[in-house]
Amino acid sequence: MEEIDTLTHPPARFRFRNIGPVKDAELELGDLTVIAGRNNTGKTYIAYTLYGFLKMYREWPEYVTEPETESGTPIPNSALLASQLRARARQPLHPNMRQELRATLMQEMIEAFSDVRLSGVFSSPDAAFQDASFAAQLPDLSNHLRFQALAPPGGPRLSLDYGDRQLHLSMGVEARNFNRSEIDQALSALYLQFLFPELPSGPFILSSERIGISLFYRELDFTKNRLVDLLQQLDGHKRGSGALPFLFLDQTASRYALPIKDNIDYTRSIPDLRGTRSDLCQDKLFDGIKDMMSGYYGNSGDDVRFISKARGKGRSFNIPLHLASSSARGLSDLYFFLRNVAKKGQLLIIDEPESHLDTANQRLLARLLARSVRAGLKVLVTTHSDYLIMEINNLVMLSQSFPDREALTKKLKYKADDCLEADSIRAYIAEGDGLTPCKVNEFGVDMPIFDRTIDEINRAANELGSRVSEGSGT
Repeated sequence: MEEIDTLTHPPARFRFRNIGPVKDAELELGDLTVIAGRNNTGKTYIAYTLYGFLKMYREWPEYVTEPETESGTPIPNSALLASQLRARARQPLHPNMRQELRATLMQEMIEAFSDVRLSGVFSSPDAAFQDASFAAQLPDLSNHLRFQALAPPGGPRLSLDYGDRQLHLSMGVEARNFNRSEIDQALSALYLQFLFPELPSGPFILSSERIGISLFYRELDFTKNRLVDLLQQLDGHKRGSGALPFLFLDQTASRYALPIKDNIDYTRSIPDLRGTRSDLCQDKLFDGIKDMMSGYYGNSGDDVRFISKARGKGRSFNIPLHLASSSARGLSDLYFFLRNVAKKGQLLIIDEPESHLDTANQRLLARLLARSVRAGLKVLVTTHSDYLIMEINNLVMLSQSFPDREALTKKLKYKADDCLEADSIRAYIAEGDGLTPCKVNEFGVDMPIFDRTIDEINRAANELGSRVSEGSGT
């Protein structure tokens, strides 16, 4: 979808309370958002919570029936809005009322998420999140007087425009080929984008378990099929005890968190992505992964394979993904996402993107993330990698103006477009039961958690080296 707005609005801020180890934390999304910190400080809890909300919030207007703003104006859900706009394609809407609608509907959604859906994101009992809450703080858009959103290709051709205090729906003649529910669904997405343009269009997550998923998802499918067979046998032998299969199913049900379940479903779907192309396919971002892995990925029937680049006679190979290295498996989902799935404005969340990558490839990964941001994605990463942060800082400095910039860029083996604007970055350290914002300036991100560890290990090495030298007389 494409958005046009007369003013650049500040991003949304999110607040997390009593979610896992996180007692109270605030996060503002940038084009690139980085969360670093020690183990068990809540980085993944924050990433999973944000993913769950951004994925689910588009469903809720269907269930909001009779909410009203403080002024008593009812909020139209998508079905009501569709019928109103069909009857009269142009509806009056004052900018202040748009802001009231935003505030009231968002409050409805975050309450529903905190009270009903949050525990489901983590596949945990409600009691585990009894005191947890999630909130979104939205900027004031009452001065934003122009907006346009277009439905994505492949569905009904719709356009939702806002101007002159009027909300206007346009439908192409191709919309006649779609049924009412398909049109309502597309219109609902446009309406939510109009109300909440600062929220990413849809999240995509690569969990830290992605490497194991690529290795074991076929075994998971085999187990699922065996379970179905067993339930059928139980039903055939004991029709009189109908509760038994359901009890068995309940006891063997998955305990995976929602992001992991979605990661498994996505990995299963990769063989079906042949012929599809992402919005960013022409940018060839996936070539960055080819360079890192000295190879690429292919789909053959139901099989995903890793194919090496030419290494001389008899040295190239073409193998099933489960036989490839852990680094190749870990980047396969990202490769197919960039080539076949990614949409502009989408939020890409990667938990520990540096997993199983050597230090040189961690630097190349930082450059790939920067190119993805410039191509139109929003990216959130949780990380333990000082190499990733240091390379991001180099890309920020490359975006500045300085003498002989072109020559130095070439000397340091960067490309001309290897740069990242400082104001596009938000960075945090997960510590003290919350998030500590990091300063970002023309030199990059000030991430003291890594500096402290590096300083400590250097001091220890210097003192130990000095004592060893004294003892050996050198």
